[in-house]
Amino acid sequence: MKVVKCKKVKHHGRRGRNGKPRFLETCLRRNLEILRKIIPGCEEVEEEEALILKSIQHVMLLKSQVTLLRKLADVCGV
Repeated sequence: MKVVKCKKVKHHGRRGRNGKPRFLETCLRRNLEILRKIIPGCEEVEEEEALILKSIQHVMLLKSQVTLLRKLADVCGV
């Protein structure tokens, strides 16, 4: 097995070389905005941590609803 050495990368802080936000930071902000739009009651949530917690709670609620509907379908013979 051949060992490949990685190149050293210069880090330019939170912003890139020319002062623009980094790609990862831009993606994170975009994904948080998408979460704000699709999770009920999260339009006004500012803190990232609170938004993620509300999203997790909503996913758990949806999962329990799917489980309930599956059991109901089994009982009804659908």
